[in-house]
Parts: sequence; structure tokens; C-alpha cells
Amino acid sequence: MALTDHHTHTWLCKHASGLPEEYMAEAIKAGLSGLGLADHFPWPADYDEKHRMAPEEFPTYKKMVETLRAKAPPGMDILFAAEADWVPGHMDECFDALEKEDFDYVIGSIHFVDDLPFDHPDHKAVWFTEGRPAFIWRRYYELMLDMVSSGKFDIVGHFDLPKKFGVRPPPEADTDSLVDEIIAVVADLGMAVEINTSGLRKPVGEMYPSIDVLTKIAKSGARVVLGSDAHAPREVAMSFAKAVDIAREAGFKHIHNKSGGKFVSGLIL
Repeated sequence: MALTDHHTHTWLCKHASGLPEEYMAEAIKAGLSGLGLADHFPWPADYDEKHRMAPEEFPTYKKMVETLRAKAPPGMDILFAAEADWVPGHMDECFDALEKEDFDYVIGSIHFVDDLPFDHPDHKAVWFTEGRPAFIWRRYYELMLDMVSSGKFDIVGHFDLPKKFGVRPPPEADTDSLVDEIIAVVADLGMAVEINTSGLRKPVGEMYPSIDVLTKIAKSGARVVLGSDAHAPREVAMSFAKAVDIAREAGFKHIHNKSGGKFVSGLIL
């Protein structure tokens, strides 16, 4: 199965374990053709410092990728990538830093709504506070629309992440039209959405995004790629067989890989 895991992390982010060589060994064992290191981008500086490398550690990250590429066997594509957060009011700093690097791709993600790290277990109670779920869901998708409209990202990370603790968008959040608009922009700009299997390892017990959202994405003509969001070697390519099944169920004809600066068909469904 010629597939790439586009979303893996390193110990530099302070909440992952294992060595890059161990991640690559798992990718080889899983029969992957590519492994993307897409650790949390350290810019804007001073943002969420507990969960990402510091700017001065970024050269270590680059060297890590170079070293792994030198050790990779023939047929294994090691990709230099980053997961960059959308931080309103601070994106010029982030974009300036991104443009200095020769990334294979950049994943755009949202982990904060205003100052709230909504997916962090320490803040789980907010999801069971009256009125808050509707506000978070609505604001999350408003931020995502800004993010994809910027044209600065290649892949949308964990599309419906706010469902992590099992709380779905309530009717009053009125998110359907926003989701449709986001998907239209993604398709128009030639981006991809990742099928992120880490949701199966979270309380929601479901991949990101849901089958309903994936079906809309398939109808739009936008691409999907696969990502495990691995924070430990054993999580590399985890549940990819299920991801292939759900992509087929949603109506996709291809799963793509990012390779050689473009999206290529990795698997015909």
C-alpha cells in the first residue's frame, strides 16, 4: 500500500516520545512509502511554549530530518514538514518564518479558540458548561475559514478537532454553512484534508473528520491524505486500514501523498 503518514511528531514538542529512527522503522513495518515529520512549528514565538519546540531548537529539528533521510532505505520518502497553528494577530511572524524554509508541506491546525486550549484535558469541563460548546464550535470554524483562505497551508489538520471529548456541534452553533464554505475554499485552492486517525485514540472514538464531513469533501473534489498524528513510534500508521475504508465509504476515488512538491495518487480506491 503506497501511502504516506503525513502527521508525526518528535520529542522536541515536549509531549511525544521515541526517536525518529523508531518512527521510520514502524513506517517500514507498515509498508508505507513515506513518512512526514510535521512537528509543531515554534512560531509565533512565545505561543503555547509547553507543547512545541523553542525557536532556537528548530535547527535541531532540521538536522533530525536530514539525518533520517540519510538513513532511509530506497523507496522510503522522508518529508520535511510542520504543523503550524493559526494564531490570529500573529500570523505575519509565522508566515515570515515558514517562508524561510523549504518544507515539503505545511499542516494548518487550530488548538486554541481565543485563549482557550479547547482540546486540552485540563479544560475538558468547558465542554459541559452551558453555552460554551456552541461558541467554541462556531468560533473554531470561523478561524478555520480564515486559515484556509490565507492560502498559506497545504493540508488541513484534524478538521473537526473540537469533538475530541465527544461533544458534537449543537444546533445553535449553526456550523453547516461554515463547513461548506471551508470545504469550497480547500477545493478551490488545491489543498488537502487529512484523515487523522488519532481521534480513534481519544474519548470521541472517531477519526477526524467525521464521515459526514468526509462525504462533503469527496463531493467537492478536494483531496485527502492520511495522518496518524503519532506522538509515539507505535502510533505510526495506526488504523490506516480503517481510514482507507472510510475514505472509500465517503466516496473518494484516490488517497493522495505529498511527494516531490505536489500531491500524487498514493492509492486508488
